[in-house]
Amino acid sequence: LEHRMSTLEVKGIQAPAGFDLQMPAGNILQVVSVDMTSSIAFTVAGDSATFVTILSGSITPKFSGSKFIINAVLPNYSNHTGGNAWSNSVYIRLYEQEGSSTATVVAGYEHQGTSTNEGRSQVAPVLYSSGSKSTIQSYTYSIRSAATTSGDTHTFGRTAGGYAAFSRMTITEVAG
Repeated sequence: LEHRMSTLEVKGIQAPAGFDLQMPAGNILQVVSVDMTSSIAFTVAGDSATFVTILSGSITPKFSGSKFIINAVLPNYSNHTGGNAWSNSVYIRLYEQEGSSTATVVAGYEHQGTSTNEGRSQVAPVLYSSGSKSTIQSYTYSIRSAATTSGDTHTFGRTAGGYAAFSRMTITEVAG
């Protein structure tokens, strides 16, 4: 009995008309990465928090029923020069926009600061898993941030000592 190995080389696999190629649940279908290209800084002048977009990226699902996993790392430097007892905390929000609809908050938290007036470096993580998407259209995810205390200045992607802090958001489509 002789055993031989063969190589099958294809440029793509296409389903017959009227059928979809389905991947088993949990398989990664596509990945979109968004990198911060320059630093973003903002200061709160009053008591109202204005959210600033830090990273934003879009993805269109390959299949109905897919889910998205969004993860990001956001290095943040903050400095407070005021006299408040609590400083340097920051709000982080993840927004989802389906097609041309209005973006809505799907996840968020307050990344706590320090209880004294000082500069601070911190990493604000984002990890989110969406529900199943029933429509095949573009979904835009944006990470937005706002300072919680008047006088705080926050910088995402700050360059210090010749090295830029690097931020990246990854959107992964997973078969449902």
